[in-house]
Amino acid sequence: MRKNQWIGIVAGSLYFITQSVAQAQFGLPNIPGLNSLPIPGMGGGSNGGGGFSMAAASLGNNLRTALYNQVMAISLVQDAQGDKAKAGRLRATANAIQAMKQPSKDTMEKALKAVEENPVNRENVAKIKDAAGQKKIADASAHMSVVMVYNGLALASAGAMIIFRPSAADLANAPGILDAAQLAVTAIPSQTSNFRKYNEILEAYMAQNNIPQATAAQKAAIAKKTDPEAAKKAKDF
Repeated sequence: MRKNQWIGIVAGSLYFITQSVAQAQFGLPNIPGLNSLPIPGMGGGSNGGGGFSMAAASLGNNLRTALYNQVMAISLVQDAQGDKAKAGRLRATANAIQAMKQPSKDTMEKALKAVEENPVNRENVAKIKDAAGQKKIADASAHMSVVMVYNGLALASAGAMIIFRPSAADLANAPGILDAAQLAVTAIPSQTSNFRKYNEILEAYMAQNNIPQATAAQKAAIAKKTDPEAAKKAKDF
């Protein structure tokens, strides 16, 4: 199949994903005007520079940051529950994501699998009573707050990929671009579903135990581990 046909297929999938996930997670209406969304590092929507390939790069970075923080959050929960072995394996997966210079489909798929195989259980979290465990839950919640922001940024980046027409240079670099796009097709629905369930459990636990939320500056510092530009997005936290 021709490269531009692959891009058309992926773009169509991305359209439906961005619309449905935006509604599910953020309560946003199905508005075709995704081109009005500012894409960090690219300027304001369709009027910004960079085009299709920069939207793909932005998408990869935003997904990487969201997945890293989701895996780290679950690692902290497992640690708080006393399962050091699971926590260590999850931390190793998160470290592999953090170390990536370019988004790796294989690594991100492993991260998605780790999230699905290590669910956050409401009953087990409720059993955490010691101060050290509660601190880990608070840290996990801060990571989840970063996930929420970067899920939204990933949706904006995916929307930009739909809007911008791929150039000849984009097509020449199609394998890398398609990897990023296919990651979104694979990652966004399941990653968002798990995020919502796990985040609700942590937020309820924090409220019940009067544990304060992390500050915006603390969340931006966490996000900076995978996104050097995180400080510019501090207002979103």
